[in-house]
Amino acid sequence: MSGAVADGVLLAHWKADISDREGADVQWGIQRGDLEARRFDRTFSTAYGNP
Repeated sequence: MSGAVADGVLLAHWKADISDREGADVQWGIQRGDLEARRFDRTFSTAYGNP
């Protein structure tokens, strides 16, 4: 897995519209090589919350 930002691809971004979670964001990504090989078992996610 490469640590280079250019090797990552954003698959989805969700901005929560849930009561008491208005500042929450979730992103799902994958490395470009894994996307080309259709290795979706290697996706990753990040979450951010700002209360």
